Amino acid sequence: MAAINISNLSKKFGDFSAVSDLSFSVTENHIVGFLGPNGAGKTTTIRMLIGLSKPTSGQIEIAGKEITFGDSSSNHLFGYLPEQPSFYGWMTGREYLNFAGESFGLQLAERKNRINELLDLVDLKEAGKKRIVTYSNGMKQRLGIAQALINKPKVLIMDEPVSALDPIGRREVLSIIGKLKKEMTIFLSTHILSDVDRICDDIVMINKGKLVTTSSLPDLKSKYAAEVLEVEFESDPETIINVLEKESWAKKIKKDGTTLRIWLDDENAIRANQPLKFFANCNIGIIRYGLTLPDIEDIFVALLEGK
Repeated sequence: MAAINISNLSKKFGDFSAVSDLSFSVTENHIVGFLGPNGAGKTTTIRMLIGLSKPTSGQIEIAGKEITFGDSSSNHLFGYLPEQPSFYGWMTGREYLNFAGESFGLQLAERKNRINELLDLVDLKEAGKKRIVTYSNGMKQRLGIAQALINKPKVLIMDEPVSALDPIGRREVLSIIGKLKKEMTIFLSTHILSDVDRICDDIVMINKGKLVTTSSLPDLKSKYAAEVLEVEFESDPETIINVLEKESWAKKIKKDGTTLRIWLDDENAIRANQPLKFFANCNIGIIRYGLTLPDIEDIFVALLEGK
């Protein structure tokens, strides 16, 4: 049974289609990155997924149960962490989790045990005694994760869980997400593609409300596994790009500061040293020269461009 199953889902606002005939499924106990550019329809999809927005058409199931707008009977199946969770700042972290547990009907003894488990998981055991108004952004995000887990959900849905965090906060939250994989399915929307590469098993990508691809990350990387030549120069290589574009072996060129990434049209060009000979004639110093593979950002762009 799929943890999430979406069939022919659409959402219209007047004449505008935010989501169009979207269908995909999510495997149990996988971490799935939900990707797409701004305006792709990710937040609209998530709002329908958790029952906060009524689909124009289509069906949503979580853990085999249909999600229906206005029906809260399925709420125990999932936890939800919005991009910027809101709290009652005058409460302590422990009081807030107790409030969340009461909302789900957990009895006192069960609430106490669950709160202790979760504060330990998100490393807020001591901070749980303090008022939330004193928390950093990272602490609030971790408390938000604890709140989303209070009901022991089968699926955890997260909307941009680390977008507002500094590198240390991101690392802490990603570590928690990695630990949760053994217990539940995690479906997270994010713009930080390096995080997808780090923790996700699969991706679902949409654009303009339509499905672009759904795939395991290893399969996706295998499909786009063509080698890329990466060359770092002593100075800006802008002046050589026009000439480089005329070389038969240079399929695509991407410049990042003093570094060029070159997709090869003919991998035999490396064995014949054609790129090295080309750069040797350019009278520009080379600091680093070597082959690499496309990263997740390269794949993301290629998928959007339909390549």
